[in-house]
Amino acid sequence: MAGFIAAGIAIAICVAGDRAAKRREMVFRDRYGSFEGFRGQVDPERIRGVRRRSGDVAAIKAVREEHPCVSLVTAKRYVDELPV
Repeated sequence: MAGFIAAGIAIAICVAGDRAAKRREMVFRDRYGSFEGFRGQVDPERIRGVRRRSGDVAAIKAVREEHPCVSLVTAKRYVDELPV
């Protein structure tokens, strides 16, 4: 019985996570249109400074704090593609 309850909870968490990801994608498309549109909204000098002082992880976190609807994958891509 406990196994069925745990499975039900796991399924509910997966469904909620999937809905949140789809909503984030929709908000991203509405706000920026594309990755290039997003790139134009970010302050590259600020992110470069964070990256130089504290590393890639801190730079990714700074991007996501400034742009909360951006996924972790998109923020990482931005930081990875940012010229040094």
